[in-house]
Amino acid sequence: MSAVHRSVLQHELIQIFEAAAQIDSATSATEIIRQLRKRIERYGYAACLITELPRQDTGMLDEHILVNGWPGEWYEHYMAAGYYRHDPCATLCRGAIEPFLWRDVYHGLTNSNARRVMDEAKEFGLRDGICIPIQDAFGDPACVTVAGSEIDLAPAARCTIHALARHAYSAAERLIGNSRRQPRQKLSEREREILQWVAGGKTAWEVSRILGISENTVTTHQRNIKQKLNAANVVHAIVEAHRRHEIEL
Repeated sequence: MSAVHRSVLQHELIQIFEAAAQIDSATSATEIIRQLRKRIERYGYAACLITELPRQDTGMLDEHILVNGWPGEWYEHYMAAGYYRHDPCATLCRGAIEPFLWRDVYHGLTNSNARRVMDEAKEFGLRDGICIPIQDAFGDPACVTVAGSEIDLAPAARCTIHALARHAYSAAERLIGNSRRQPRQKLSEREREILQWVAGGKTAWEVSRILGISENTVTTHQRNIKQKLNAANVVHAIVEAHRRHEIEL
């Protein structure tokens, strides 16, 4: 590497460190947005969103957003249309590990609702973007999305975006996420016992016979279990309880 290239690289690294420090020291969501945009606009990224990712069947994203830097009209349209249910980037983000491009998601779409979400985003100036999947302190999915009309996809630009996006998420989580998060509810001993039997293939009636309680009581416990684990169904509850180390499989 030549002396000139080393000098350029050092300058870029210093800029990233300085930008990260500014984002880390932000004291409000507005300041996070301002500092992040200030650093990424040079690469063509004008919009950003930092959000936790609830189950998509709820259709409710707004209460999980940590920092909203989307164009106002697109945000209102997206929410009014319930597009979170069909957003293919949100779907992929929930299970992805590495950052990915919107264009790569779009090229593989066969679902018309998912394609509509991305087509209409383009009408609001969000023609392409990058999603950076993140897991929060509890292992739950979150995401930072940055987008624009013409974005720089050079390796140096993408490295900068990825690094600053993670700092922005950490700052948002520190300022907003922790303050509003409810303490995680743990299952009671009886709930764990019931779910353990259900995970072993037992029906509600069979569990009631094993434990000497009514089938209605078992069903009530199952309903409470799903609420505590924010699970769509019993299978989802089993998976979530195992992930939290509350039952064994």
